[in-house]
Amino acid sequence: VSNCICFYDRVMYFCDTPTRKVYAFDYPEANGPLTNRRLIWTMPSNLAGGPDGAQVDSDGGLWMALSGAGRVVRVDPSTGSITHTIHLPVNSPTSCTFGGPNLDVLFITTRGPDGGGIYHVTIQVQLIL
Repeated sequence: VSNCICFYDRVMYFCDTPTRKVYAFDYPEANGPLTNRRLIWTMPSNLAGGPDGAQVDSDGGLWMALSGAGRVVRVDPSTGSITHTIHLPVNSPTSCTFGGPNLDVLFITTRGPDGGGIYHVTIQVQLIL
């Protein structure tokens, strides 16, 4: 199941949700295949669910909704470390994106049975447009 597809500079991120692994690929400026596949993060086994939707901030951090784990995390792709965690009052966040006048608000979508709403939190990093 493909998830977490988002882009930063010349890098595309992709998650294979059943394996709970997130990969980065280089992609060409013109048409051509993705290259240099590399594992950047594996969701810890102590967390339920799997990575779902994602977005990249202006510092290159990868924000991912962990559906089933009730949180959104920011992973530093260069180290694989979680740098930020946003805990939610629902179990299944589905995606996240930046918005607001300064692009400093992270909007988080959720699904049922306990979700179905949109949450937002102001953060210190933002998306490059």
